[in-house]
Amino acid sequence: MVKLSKTGSGFALALSDKELKDLELDLEKDYEIVKARKGLYVLMDKKLFEQELVRKVDEKIIALLQNSKIQDRVEEKFEKFLNKIELLRFNELLKDGVVEKFKASEKYKKAVYKLKEPVQDRKASSGIQRFITVRSEQQARELNDKHWRELKEGKMKGLKDFDNTYYLIDTELLGEKKQKILKILQACKSASIEELSSKLAIQPELVRGVCAFIKEDGEILEKKKGIYNYIP
Repeated sequence: MVKLSKTGSGFALALSDKELKDLELDLEKDYEIVKARKGLYVLMDKKLFEQELVRKVDEKIIALLQNSKIQDRVEEKFEKFLNKIELLRFNELLKDGVVEKFKASEKYKKAVYKLKEPVQDRKASSGIQRFITVRSEQQARELNDKHWRELKEGKMKGLKDFDNTYYLIDTELLGEKKQKILKILQACKSASIEELSSKLAIQPELVRGVCAFIKEDGEILEKKKGIYNYIP
């Protein structure tokens, strides 16, 4: 039985060795206790908990940008619909280029916020989409439905990164860019998105997407956002 006990100025949960083993808890990890409802509590991996929070905040911001009237998406007014945590995340999305400022004419003093259009890279001859990136769950589902055959046959690969960005990429394009990125990182050990983009003469978003797949394969680390380190 798990017991709650007083320890100094705080409280601690006491578990037996058997309970710790049965729950498969890792002593090296941090955990969060979440109240699901009265009398029911959930113990979550802190990293997963933070990712879930970011996902929910992103969903709210994206929904507001997609469904709000244009007059409600004007600078300084849109921010009033967000709480402090959502506003911090919104500024991150703005900085990362996920959210953009738009002016139909210079006569307007303030810009309107909008979501960046999905990034697409196409084969010049066939017009087939080779690289697509979106942020909403709905768009990701639509992409999976549209490209299910290519995904099933292995012609394309899909991946959801830790920041809730969904990437869909042509397998040949992934292999080609992955090889070049790894070659650069093997030589210099560490490089930023901007440096890789400049050396390969490709758009930063494609670099970010390919690196997401390489991270998933365990060949590189992203210790700092946008900075990749090669794993020998």
